Amino acid sequence: MYIYMKFSLLKLIFFLPTVNSLIRGINWFGFETEYKNLMCTWVNDIEWNINKIKELDFNYIRLPFSLEFVNDNNWKNMDLFFRTTHRHNINVVLDFHRLDSTHQSFRPYDNHHTFDDFLDAWKTILERYKHFPNLKGVDIFNEYQGNNVVEWNNLSRQIVSFIESNFPDRFEYYVGGVRWGGNLYGVQLDDLPYNDRITYTIHKYWFSDGVNTEAWDVTFDKDNHKLISVGEWGYKTDGDDYERVFAQQFVNWLKENNIRDTFFWTWSFNSGDTGGILKGDCTTIDNEKITLLHNLWYN
Repeated sequence: MYIYMKFSLLKLIFFLPTVNSLIRGINWFGFETEYKNLMCTWVNDIEWNINKIKELDFNYIRLPFSLEFVNDNNWKNMDLFFRTTHRHNINVVLDFHRLDSTHQSFRPYDNHHTFDDFLDAWKTILERYKHFPNLKGVDIFNEYQGNNVVEWNNLSRQIVSFIESNFPDRFEYYVGGVRWGGNLYGVQLDDLPYNDRITYTIHKYWFSDGVNTEAWDVTFDKDNHKLISVGEWGYKTDGDDYERVFAQQFVNWLKENNIRDTFFWTWSFNSGDTGGILKGDCTTIDNEKITLLHNLWYN
């Protein structure tokens, strides 16, 4: 008995730091939409939601926002979010998700917003929240939609360099893939001197590659990226069984390839493609999803 207990304790000691270092992330959207506040806060306030997120063992929140949100200069709810997450020791990655609140953006500028507008918005929001130690990272631009790796490498280099020049040594950088964020092949900024703070982040859903481990092998480009996370992935538990198959196989593949840092999409129910951890009443937990996530984190 003593030998078994001693072995179990040693196993726990060596296992815990690995678990604690994992990014057990959840996406919680809303600031990038016309609502300009976090989803489901019309039922339960931010405090209730953060308590529940903590209780379920998430330790990171990826927080989408838009250029329009920054320009509106109404920070009350986001200020409350940062105060609450800091108090509960939940880390945050800010995600520049859109330019306008009504639709996705092909690249970080368009006919109405310049690239300088985009960069200035990053400077504004980071200047406001840089003093929160739980603001760990910046996801520089959500889902570049094209296939032009040269263009995306050039844009991402400019974005990362701009933020680093204004906030030296402060943030971790999350650089997504091409093709709606779903392909990291050829995306490369490792020549930058702070490349140890650059994580290459990919988005995967059942409707992108399907259950296709060969496609995942290519699009994750594992051999050419030191740090990889999944910035978005998710599925519906009340949809087609194929979605469940995708989710289970994807988790198995991530574990086999030792990629455990992920941000699940999403917290609230009202994402048409995936649903959420919260069901339609904004209170009930989808325990099937939590069980699968715990399998990824702890097994």
